[in-house]
Amino acid sequence: MGRGKENKVQAAIFGALQVYCQDRNLHLFPPLSNQQGGRLRSYCADLLGLADHADLIALEVKELDVPNCVFHAFDEEQHEVAKQFESLGVPLAYAYNVLETLPYHERPQPPHWAKHTLASINRSMPTPLPGRSPDMNHHQSLLDWLEGPHKTDASDLFGRVHGAVESVEDLRNGILVLLYAVPQQTLAALTPDDILRTINVLQSSPRLSRSQRIVLDRLVGTSAEVFDRFTSQAARERDRRGRPPSG
Repeated sequence: MGRGKENKVQAAIFGALQVYCQDRNLHLFPPLSNQQGGRLRSYCADLLGLADHADLIALEVKELDVPNCVFHAFDEEQHEVAKQFESLGVPLAYAYNVLETLPYHERPQPPHWAKHTLASINRSMPTPLPGRSPDMNHHQSLLDWLEGPHKTDASDLFGRVHGAVESVEDLRNGILVLLYAVPQQTLAALTPDDILRTINVLQSSPRLSRSQRIVLDRLVGTSAEVFDRFTSQAARERDRRGRPPSG
């Protein structure tokens, strides 16, 4: 396939999902590169999707140099961010090719190319990847993942926020953390107005200011701690200077 062709792998996944899931009310959204990253209003994945309003797809796409079993474009810092999302319960996974030429790119395309393409894409959560040289034999295919049971019931997640989050485009980092890392009973106890206030805070800026963090403290209590990694550096410095010395 050649180095630096992650866009070709992503195009193959996108096209194969559209065909294979054509009877599943699939909604796919590939954020632009300048919309991606680890900030509150960014998207943590190259590809986000919903099938049947239930199965959430969040994929960070990589191109594998198959003969050498290596990601030439692997980013250690990005991997650390992905593991942080994983630790919060966000089902962000890596997706990569296991063939040099995927069925999607064959000309003419073979019969059942969409299914075979998805079978030629491996999926792995960030921690078991584990890095630049993936442990290929221990990762399931994207096809097997799609056809198997998995805990990504987005219809239940959306129900927790009373319809305030309705589409894949709404699933920026802050909203994903709200859905997956804040306990269900905490969200269920909020009024619709409080849900809107919470979401407005999470959508208003790339990082939380000290005043925004205080608002979240009031709305979701101790659960606001999960958003600490999105607090601005200036606010963290003010908090650090305001703490009494330890010991």
